[in-house]
Amino acid sequence: MVEDIRRKIINDGDDMKKIAIFTTDLGMGGIQKSIINILNNIDYNKYSIDLYLFDKEIFFNNELSKKVTIKYLPKSNLVCKFIPFNIARRLFNKESSNNLHYDIAIDFNSYQFDTANAAISCLADRKIMWIHNDVINERKHNLKYFILHFFMKGKYRYFDEFVGVSDGVIEPFMKLNKIYNKKFYVIPNIIDTNEIIEKSKESVNDIVISECKYNLISVGRICHQKGYDIFLREYKKIIAERKDIHFYLIGDGEDRKKIQKLINKYNLCDYVTLLGKKNNPFKYEKLMDGFVLTSRYEGQGMVILEAKSLGLDIFITKNIEKYNGYDILGYESIHEAIINAKKHKKKYDDLKEYNANILVKLEKLFD
Repeated sequence: MVEDIRRKIINDGDDMKKIAIFTTDLGMGGIQKSIINILNNIDYNKYSIDLYLFDKEIFFNNELSKKVTIKYLPKSNLVCKFIPFNIARRLFNKESSNNLHYDIAIDFNSYQFDTANAAISCLADRKIMWIHNDVINERKHNLKYFILHFFMKGKYRYFDEFVGVSDGVIEPFMKLNKIYNKKFYVIPNIIDTNEIIEKSKESVNDIVISECKYNLISVGRICHQKGYDIFLREYKKIIAERKDIHFYLIGDGEDRKKIQKLINKYNLCDYVTLLGKKNNPFKYEKLMDGFVLTSRYEGQGMVILEAKSLGLDIFITKNIEKYNGYDILGYESIHEAIINAKKHKKKYDDLKEYNANILVKLEKLFD
């Protein structure tokens, strides 16, 4: 995707940096897609990457660069998540990287005991943690994370630097954990627009999408965070004013039954289609007119930029404006914005400058 950009970044002749990255798996999820996009676009003439995983689950088949060395580590006992971090480390503190020395060790997940413990135990000159979400809102809306954070908060003092995926995640993290004496960087997620456009060319055979309607789509886990219940309440009002509209939702999750009940309650069955999980959401998005997201909070809404790359109108609420890592503005009233939306010819956006800036930031961080 950004090969031409990468060639412009000058290799300063330093020795190849050895980097160990720790994350749970390569299953379906934003964190997994984020690390794959990074690893597929960095310069392997400058960096040697070992990717440590704790699970062999793979969703993104054959999408990871062959230049990455994958290694597997054993999972810890589940109890380690529910006791103070320093005590858990003493109970489960096996060597994380076979005594190999690295220039940088990265906990890319930041939610898990295993990834933090392994990165801290690794022989490395610098230890960096990636932050993927607004931790204050995560604790507020997610009891599970509130509990996990209570037991895991002791791990942060072991890291030298922190990377947040948007402006919206740095301040909450610093405030909650009272960390003000470490280095913080904002490095948004790379968006692989070549992959998106290529996958969007596949044909859609399982549904028929009316070209006479203004078609909306959203992609994400169906859970409290993503706020699909918020959107459906607004959508009910929208349908009362215009009938030439349809909403498609790609994804699954613990709140799917709840969302289906709301669809039934609001008499929206003729105006909403739940598509479930899809390996390739882009072929559906290409046929749409607009993308909508009304999350209660985000880390960085990668799906927003993926939709933008396909030329869709973007409808996000004002509260998640700070999480998109781009200049996309949110709406005070999603209802009013969609009521006035009209079909038009779409224009692809390769996000070239956006991705180039990220690669520069990554090189500065790694060097």
